[in-house]
Amino acid sequence: MDFAARHFEFLSLGILAYVGGGEALSQIGPTKDASLKAAGSLGYLLWRSVYLTKQVSMRSRVLILFDWAKSIVFGRDTSML
Repeated sequence: MDFAARHFEFLSLGILAYVGGGEALSQIGPTKDASLKAAGSLGYLLWRSVYLTKQVSMRSRVLILFDWAKSIVFGRDTSML
């Protein structure tokens, strides 16, 4: 029997980084040359859309959308318990 390890090859699907204040850095694609890049508000919109589509259930998506809408209307809850 041959138990040699197979060659490992990593495929990055992209990089998303939230930097605060409604801004993010986004690079989505298999390579640096063939990828969609965005920064600032557009990157933030892309970051949120990817975050939402990666949720497992429709219930989670709806709850997250509701939470985002609630934060826009009422602001973030910053009280300490």
